[in-house]
Parts: sequence; C-alpha cells; structure tokens
Amino acid sequence: MSKNNRRATVPAFLRTSSLAAIVAAGFLAAPAFAQDAQDDTADEDDRIIVTGSRIANVAPVGATVTALGRDEIETSGQVTIDRIIQDLPAVLDVGFSDSSRNQSGGNGNATFSNSINLRGLSPFATLIITDGHRMTSNGRAINPSVLPTLGVERIEVIADGASAIYGSDAVAGVVNLIPRRNLDGVEAFGRFNTAEDGAFHEWNAGVALGRVFDRGQFMVAYEHSYRSNLSGLDRDFATSDLRPFGGPSNLSRQCSPGTLIYRAPGAAAATTYLLPDQLTASNANSLTPGTRAECDLFKQQDLFPEQEYDSVSSTLTYEFLEGAEFIFDGYFNRRDFSRTPGAISRDLAVPQTNAFFVAPSFYVPGSGGYTIAYNFSRDIQPDQYTGFQTNWQITPGLRIQLPHEWSFEGRFGYGKARDRADSTAGLNLTALAAALASSNPATAFDPYGLGRTSAATLAAIFEADSTFPTDAEFSTWQAGVNGPLFSLPGGEVKVAVGYEGQRQEQTRNTATPTEVTNRRTIHSVYTELNVPVFGPGNATGGFEELTVTAAVRYDDYSDVGGTTNPKFGLNWSPVDGVMLRGSYGTSFRAPSFPEIFGNSTALFVQPRQNPGGNPPERSVFTVGSGPNPDLQPETSTTWTAGADFDLVDGLTVGVTYFDIAYGNTINNLLSSSTVLAQVAEYAGTDIILFGKAAYDRIVDIRDKGIGGSAAPVAIRPFPGASTACLDAPAPDFSNCVFVDARSLNLGRSQMRGIDFNLRYRMDLTDEDQLTFTATGTYLTSYKVAFTPNGAFVDRRNTIFNPLTFKSRAAVAWNRGPFDARLQWTYVNGYRNINVNPVERVSAYNLFDLNFGWDLNETFDLPGERLVLGLEVRNLFDQDPSYANILPNGNSAGGYDVTVADPIGRQFAVSLRAAF
Repeated sequence: MSKNNRRATVPAFLRTSSLAAIVAAGFLAAPAFAQDAQDDTADEDDRIIVTGSRIANVAPVGATVTALGRDEIETSGQVTIDRIIQDLPAVLDVGFSDSSRNQSGGNGNATFSNSINLRGLSPFATLIITDGHRMTSNGRAINPSVLPTLGVERIEVIADGASAIYGSDAVAGVVNLIPRRNLDGVEAFGRFNTAEDGAFHEWNAGVALGRVFDRGQFMVAYEHSYRSNLSGLDRDFATSDLRPFGGPSNLSRQCSPGTLIYRAPGAAAATTYLLPDQLTASNANSLTPGTRAECDLFKQQDLFPEQEYDSVSSTLTYEFLEGAEFIFDGYFNRRDFSRTPGAISRDLAVPQTNAFFVAPSFYVPGSGGYTIAYNFSRDIQPDQYTGFQTNWQITPGLRIQLPHEWSFEGRFGYGKARDRADSTAGLNLTALAAALASSNPATAFDPYGLGRTSAATLAAIFEADSTFPTDAEFSTWQAGVNGPLFSLPGGEVKVAVGYEGQRQEQTRNTATPTEVTNRRTIHSVYTELNVPVFGPGNATGGFEELTVTAAVRYDDYSDVGGTTNPKFGLNWSPVDGVMLRGSYGTSFRAPSFPEIFGNSTALFVQPRQNPGGNPPERSVFTVGSGPNPDLQPETSTTWTAGADFDLVDGLTVGVTYFDIAYGNTINNLLSSSTVLAQVAEYAGTDIILFGKAAYDRIVDIRDKGIGGSAAPVAIRPFPGASTACLDAPAPDFSNCVFVDARSLNLGRSQMRGIDFNLRYRMDLTDEDQLTFTATGTYLTSYKVAFTPNGAFVDRRNTIFNPLTFKSRAAVAWNRGPFDARLQWTYVNGYRNINVNPVERVSAYNLFDLNFGWDLNETFDLPGERLVLGLEVRNLFDQDPSYANILPNGNSAGGYDVTVADPIGRQFAVSLRAAF
C-alpha cells in the first residue's frame, strides 16, 4: 500500500489500472442478459448471500462457514451475542474484554467492552458485519451484542482472510450477524442465572414480534440484560498474595499505614520502615529498618464490571412492485457499566516543610524529606469507574430482480456511536504536591494516619476528573449486481460486481477540553467469479464436482492510500461424500483513528511483572500517545487446504489446515502486561529503555512534550506504581524504565494450524436421538518478530498468545418434548513466560449441562411452544488454573482472565414461549 498523488479532476480510485480491470470484468458481463428470460422471480432461497461470497446462493468456495442457528443461540446459556461467539474454539478472548484491558488493543477499550478475536491475532483483525454490510463503531473494535439475541436468526463465522470480499479488517476472518426475517408470531423469554455462592447473578428478558405476509415481512425484537459485577473480595484465587498457591507475594508496600522510605545522605541505597497505625513524635524512634507494609491494593477491585444492556433491532422486507423489494434492517443498543477499581495509591514525596512532618532519629535535617509509600483507603473510598456505550444504525435498501436471473441490490447505511468512561475522584497531583509541601495545618496533607487533613484539602486533592468521550459517525453506500454469465456442462458461471463507499468520522477528547475530529472516506470496487468446471451435468470418474472462484477488490482510503487484494478458491469432489478444498488470498487492516492520531497524551506509570526476577516487578513509565501520520495498514497472506467427509449415514467430518503470514503489524505496548518479557526482542531500538537513558527520555517528554513541543506531558501513576525515578531527592536511575507505546508498524507473525469439526447423529429408538459434536483448533506454529528486521520468536502456547489446542465437544439427547445437552470446553496447559523461572499453567476444563422441557407438547397448552430450561454452568465448580500474574488497575491477578471464567458453578432457569 502506498499513498497516491491525487488530482482534483479525477478521483484516484478511478485512475487505477487494477480498478479498471475489475470494472471491466464485471460490466462486460452484461451480454448474459441475452439469455432466455424467466417469468417467475427468484424465491427467497435464491437470494441468500452466504458469508464469504457476494454471489447469491453460492457458498464460499475453498473455505467453510461455521453457522450458529436459533437452536444454538437459545441453548448457549449466554445472555449476549459476544459471549455466544466467544465459546467457539477459533476465538481467543485476548484484547477487548470486560475483564481485562491488558492485552492487544486493550488500551483503547476505555469502556471495558467485549469484541471477537478470531485466531488470537488481534480484535481488530476480525471483521464484524450484519447481513453482509458494515456496522457503526467508535473507531475501535465492534461489540456484536449491539443486536439482541432474539433479533438474530443465525451467526456465520468464516475463519479465513476475506478482504477481497469485504475489505479492511477481515485478516483472521468475518463474523456475520444475520437478522431474523422469518419470524411469524411472537416469541418471548426470561432467564435468571446465579453463582452458587450468590456473589454474582444475571438476568435477561426479551420479546420479538414478526409477521410474514404475501409481499414481505416485518420483525422487531427488544431485549434487556443485566449482569452484576464480581468483586475480587469474593474469589480467593484473585489476589496479589500468591503464596498460598505456591507463588510469590505481590503485595504492595503502598498501604495505610504505609512504608517510610529514606535514603540518608551518602547512603548507597534507601532503607524502608513499616509505619505504625499512627506515627507521632513519641513513637517515631521505634521504627525498624528493613521492614515494610504489605497490602493488596486490588483485592476490592471488580473482576468484571456491573453491566446493563438495552437492545432493539428490526427488519422489513416489502415487495412494492413485482420483482422489486424494499429491504431494511436497523438496531439500537445502550450498554451502561460501573466498575469498582483498586485502592488509589502513590509514593508520596514528603518534604520537611509539611505541617505534620515527623522526623525520626535517623532523619538528617535538611536532607530533603523522605518518601512514604501510601494508599488513600482511609482518606477516600475508590471512585466508581462508570460509563456507557450507545450504537445505532439504519440500513435501508432496494433489491431488484433483473432479467435472465440477474439481481441488483443497493443499500445505504447511517449510524452513530457514542462512548463515555468517567472517574470523577482521581488524584490531582498538583494539589497533592502542594498539600504535602504546605506548612499550614489547614491546607496540609497528613500521611501519618491521624486524619488531620481538612475536608477542603481532600476535596482539592481528589477532584481530578478523568473523562474519555468518543463520538463516531458512519455512512456507507453500496450497490452491486450478480447473476449467471453463461452455462457450462458443470453448471452456470456466475459473477458479482459492485461498489462500496464509506465515510467515517470520529470526535475524541485530548489532554485539554479541545475536541478533535478525524475523517476518512473510502471507495471500493470488487468482482467475484464462480466457475463450476465439473458438476451434475458432466461428472466423471474422479471429478464429481470441481468449482473454482476468483475475487478481487480495490480499496482507496483518503488518508492511507489504496490497496488491491485478490482471493482464489477451489472445491474438488473426487467421489461422492468427499470434498477437497483450498483457498489463497491477501488481506489488510487499515489503521484506526486512535492508532493514527493517538489517545490522551500522558506518561502512564504502571506496575509490570519483571521476569528477570529481581525485583519481581518494575514500575514502567509508558508514553501512550502522539500522532503517527505515517502509520501504514497491516497486510496478510492466507492459504488454506481442507477436506469434508460425509461417507457414513449421520456422520460428517471436516478438517482445514491454515497458514497466515501477517506483516507490518501495528504494535502498541501501552496495555501490554508482558512488555518486560520482550526486552530482548526490542534490543537495538528505543522502544524499551532503562536507567539514565530512560530517565532522560522521561524528563524530556514530561517537560517538552512528545516531539519536543512546548506542551508538558502529565504523569498518571496507576495503583501500585512507583514514581521514585522522578520523586527521589536525587535521581534514582535504577527505578527508571521507559516504554515507547505509541502505535508503530513494527511486527510480523506466522501462524499455522488445523481446524476440525465432527458431527454424528444416531437414533437409539424411534423416539430417542443422540447427537455428538466436536470442534477444535490445533496450532502447529505461531512465531512473532517484534521488529521489522527482528528474528522470529516462538510464542505458541504462551500466556496471552494463541494456545496450541482449544476444543469444544457435546452430546445431546432428544426424546419428544425433552432434551438434554452436556458440553465440555477444553483449553490446554501453557507456559507463563512473564516470570522466571518459566511457569506451567494447568489445562482448563469446563463442563456445562442443559435440560429443556417443552411444556406445550406435554400438556397441549396454547401457543406453539413453551420451553422450560434448566442449566448448570461449570458443573464441577472448576476454579481457574493458577497463574503467577501481577494484578493492576486494568485486570485481576492470580489467574489468566483470557482463558478462565472466575464465576464458578452457576445455576440458571429460563422460560421461552412462542405464539
């Protein structure tokens, strides 16, 4: 991809030779209209667009589509669409998550939202669409739960590069949410779920109304969902003190009462002293050197926030003329959240001028004071971190049946997204420094536990309002035709050709109240060709079927240039019941606005695990902002080879080998909890600095701003972090670590693996059926290079990276009105490379049991069905596997939130009715 020189007269996207070829290939197909006309319009089935192809009623060739229908959605035991999809083995919960902001893309997830991360490559490398068209987002990852579960007919997932069909973001694959268009009647449900110990509960309820009539259909669905928080106080394994589990103590010295830290003039190092509950002149000389306070700053922190969803969606189809339909889909969603954070803490530089200053006997007058590692739990309760997300979009369109089995479809979509995340009682460091230095008891801060700080002083210290607002506006317009070109003995050669335009706009806050609006316009054209070389009309030995496809798409971005991406697919059936397939294509992901223009400018100070072991954790100064207008799109090349077998009655088996080469990847280390485990990989760059080099860079950014501007940069310490690098009376370079966490095109990765699926249905009796299913993903290789010229490093089966094996198996029994289902989810053990020595994390097994009883069928009640459901999730009350993970303000510690569910055994009851 490269930037194009643009002339005012002709748009760049119309001057590209590859685009001209695409347009010509599509519209030279017009002679196909000369075929015999068909008197009848195509029925509904003939207009189905399957994910991965733009040609009606043609499944993607060379790739497989995983479909979750109404049955799977209803029996999943999950209250929102995102959690239903996250159960799939190909999905790794790394990145955008309501339980962690510590991994890929997490720094942009200010509202603790959820998204989908196919293959674990990145939440931004999975494209989420609805009914084949793009959705409004805040410029980051999309939460698929903007649609209510009752409003979704099925979910289609294709884990294959698809930029030739859909454009940006489809590197790892596509998730297509198909809204309901066949509901004829009323459906309603209610569900309540609670943890065994009562520490967590959730409920949701909804209703959908639909009508199918001669000339079309109408549907509207509404759903309300509530999910309580889960506090770290209610789970022993979520802790900083890992000694009971065989790990280290990660307890902080920033307590209340705190730890006094003093470096005497001429001393080689500072000495720590545990403070009593109240330090006064009378007990100041009883302090013991080498002691320290110990407390868990994060124990009261929520493992995930309290959340409340309101979602509504609607569809409409109306044939206003014969062969001409008006189509519509739309949705609105609001999600509110509230999260209890950890204790507010800080290493306080207490000067001798403080009105309450206590001088122990070891203190040398005039030496500049000392430091107290302190938290403010006795001064103020942690402020709730609250916010909301709203998303809405309407997408009307026309679908017209043209002569000779051709069809036209055009759509226009418009929507808005709005995010807010707010903390109103943050630490005002300027006011705190002034209160620590004040010699007036009325305005001074008391860090000694006697509660002498005035209410007015506390109000000034805790008046910092951290607000993260983002407003986004999205428009899309698209038009395309598809139909047969001519007939071969193997079947009809079909083609699709079309144009798609997008306009994206995002308004965000900066470090000042000033708002910045970024805009992007995208023009795209595509064509896709499907050629059945062998089929029912000319099948022969070894060639029951042979179909090839070719697609190509050109995208022109107003800010990052243009790109052309092809894709080829092949299906070959040598004998009945065996289908061999393969695909090859390239994909890309355009950088998002936050990546290009940066977020709020600050030096964040965060505690990070140090696998070097001494000390076991380090406080890291991370600069997380600064625009990068030269940021370029990520690119990938994907090929797959697979086979599907249907040789035994009731048994189907599929296996797919995939190979993904991902280049020019955008790295952002602001939220990375593994950064100190990657020091060797960034050697020779200025990404990670230590000692004097780190100190000089930190001071330069603090005083001059990023890029040497006149604007200084604020310092924002996270709970548990130390700012001793800057706070000490004399610079203590040993405490200085700097990470440049701005978005940069740095990385490359190579991923290879195997997907498999199996389904077997057998009849035990005339009334009893058993169905066995199994799906899984096995990675054979995952290697990462952290810099453009760096060597590849094996990261398969390591913490916060794609794991070797993840699977899901189930057995379902059905007998008349009764059904039962037992599901087993398995994630293999892996290595925690963020500690030294490397730690082995045990495998995680989760069993869920569901029962259903159709009361209507048993008691002949009014209506179509009335199903009572009972569920036991985490049947054997499996705790998360222990992992030596340091907690911080973005995530819990003691276990891996990307793999395990901390809730424990849960019981649920539901009632579903259809009339």
